[in-house]
Amino acid sequence: MPKGTRYRAGSNKKPQREKFLIVVEGVVTECEYVNAIRRSLRLSSVTVRVETGHTDPIGIVESAKKLRKSASKYDRYDEVWCVFDVEAKVTQQARYGLPEAIDSARRSNISVAISNPCFEIWLLWHKESREGYTTSDDAQQRCKQIGITDPQAGKHIQNVDDLIESDYETARERAVKVDAGHERNNTSTPEGRNPSSGVYQLIEAIFAAFKQVE
Repeated sequence: MPKGTRYRAGSNKKPQREKFLIVVEGVVTECEYVNAIRRSLRLSSVTVRVETGHTDPIGIVESAKKLRKSASKYDRYDEVWCVFDVEAKVTQQARYGLPEAIDSARRSNISVAISNPCFEIWLLWHKESREGYTTSDDAQQRCKQIGITDPQAGKHIQNVDDLIESDYETARERAVKVDAGHERNNTSTPEGRNPSSGVYQLIEAIFAAFKQVE
């Protein structure tokens, strides 16, 4: 966790002036993780929406735009984020419309938290290092093998609150480390940055907006 913060339910006593909209594509894993952060800090002003009408990044970004536009002018979002993966599970090819989605988000002042190959690489970093090329199948199966996700219940995260409280900082450090490696190698495209995950950037933004004092 960032210095000066605590992951503790009910610790946030400050007025929640910041308002976040987070649009995710995953019905299970992404929601469980972000909602655990939201729940622990009692962040009523963080809205997590699952985009079920689109399976492509550009559709997710467009959904975020519409949701932001539909918000009341008296209750506008201060930050809007989209969370999605780079690669398809089987083909391991960059997803259709990925560059366009990223460009559209940036032009619309929407932040993106992209994972390559998938969100599970971020979960995996909570428990073990993984710096080499990784497929979605490998990351997902490994999460099941070591008990991060439930092998009997699909992608559900087991003990998500304990996972974040005990291992978030380790996951963040690993994500930052691989990002630095990609920068040294001048790897700029999301599809080339395998493994990588920007989920920590989203979580850090939440912590910065709702900072907890020791």
